[in-house]
Amino acid sequence: MRIALRCGLVLAAALTFLISRATAHAAGTSPQVVKAPPPKAIDYDKLTLEASEFLSKYIRINTTNPPGNEMEAAKFLKEKFLSEGIPATTWEPEPGRGIIAARLRGIGAKKKALVLQVHMDVVPANASEWKVPPFSGEVKDGAVWGRGAADDKGPGVIAMMALFAIKRAGILLGRDVIFIATGDEEVGGRIGAQWFTEHEKDIYADAGYVLNLDSGAVVALPDGKKFYSVDVTEKTPLWLKLTTHGDEGHAAAPPAQTAVTRLIGALARVIDYHPPIHVLGPVQDQFHAIAELEHGPKQFLDLAASLRDATYAREFLAKPFQNAAVRDTIAPTVLEAGFKTNVLPLSATGEIDCRLIPGTNQKQFLANLEKTINDKEVKVEVTLQSPSATSPSRSELMTAIERLAREEDHAPAVPGMAVGFTDARFFRTQNLVTYSFTPIEFSPGKPNGIHGVDEHLEIKAMGQAIQRMVKLLEIFGKEK
Repeated sequence: MRIALRCGLVLAAALTFLISRATAHAAGTSPQVVKAPPPKAIDYDKLTLEASEFLSKYIRINTTNPPGNEMEAAKFLKEKFLSEGIPATTWEPEPGRGIIAARLRGIGAKKKALVLQVHMDVVPANASEWKVPPFSGEVKDGAVWGRGAADDKGPGVIAMMALFAIKRAGILLGRDVIFIATGDEEVGGRIGAQWFTEHEKDIYADAGYVLNLDSGAVVALPDGKKFYSVDVTEKTPLWLKLTTHGDEGHAAAPPAQTAVTRLIGALARVIDYHPPIHVLGPVQDQFHAIAELEHGPKQFLDLAASLRDATYAREFLAKPFQNAAVRDTIAPTVLEAGFKTNVLPLSATGEIDCRLIPGTNQKQFLANLEKTINDKEVKVEVTLQSPSATSPSRSELMTAIERLAREEDHAPAVPGMAVGFTDARFFRTQNLVTYSFTPIEFSPGKPNGIHGVDEHLEIKAMGQAIQRMVKLLEIFGKEK
């Protein structure tokens, strides 16, 4: 169907050209170039209201992963694209799991297309802890509330509405823009972006750039200054499962080692293991920019050198985000063992979320961890692993983001590293210049509930982000 659609567009254009030539020849004149009408003004207030209403409905589609069930959301987005006259297609890699892609045509046939990439699945939410039902999409207090509002349904709506605004206004971009929304991101992306990049290469074969809207932001500092945090790389997931066994029996007479005590001992040794400090170039740049904008701390100006001071290193690493920025991290997250207080379980398991700095030798890291555990009775299994990749800090797309930052917020754009992982890594391995950047203003210390309770997206911030996205697409469409 996609091939037929593309062929139909090409044929229609060819017929129109031939008819105009024939008409001009019959009249004894040369064909005239018809200029496109000037773009219409965009009513951003109206567009923002429309976006908030659409996001509210989108949140009501429960795409908690597991199990995901993104197909309903994919169809919901597809219908909206088609209603705007933008061709869109959905895929179902596994029953109930959805992916959607849509393409807004530009006029620059020789320019490489830009992909706007988001995900539709969300993490679970415990409704008893929320102020509002997490899948209500309630609009109140100037925000849209619900799981996925900020991660990643809100950014998806921002990208969509920017494309709709451009099409409705009659703005002609100098390159195609491809919208791709995948599923399964929250548990690794195997049947989402990984499946799509491996099985549907023709959809993005003409693309050269990807903007992933799942990390990065317009960061507002306490003194009012801002900078655009643009992630050119990200930490790599290495998820592990530890399994131990012991004799099942009565807990009244426990042996020296049980499945539970063996697991606890292994985890204690893992927690005490401290990977070395490694400051990547983009991380150094980001902390340097913060120091210049906030006039300190002076140690940020040359973070790698500052961290050689043991006293300062302890102070710096005490803050979780800063620690994650310069070291591989190890976080035990899931523990499972017995079923009754007075029964020794036959087995115990623990799951560990490791995030590795790009360039870390994953085999060596795993070997170091097994050496630290130092117990042959503890089975270590890899449950999720991905290759690391980094995009260049200089490119046409970065130049466009830098211009946007200057003109919209009088701010610098700073390359950085995401301490989490996103679907961006799958596109980077396809040799596409890929950045993670969401044009939403974010204030550190002002929680928005991502992966926590009361997730929300402020409507004003969403409207501003749509305007930034429209302008970015216009700028990038004109880049040579």
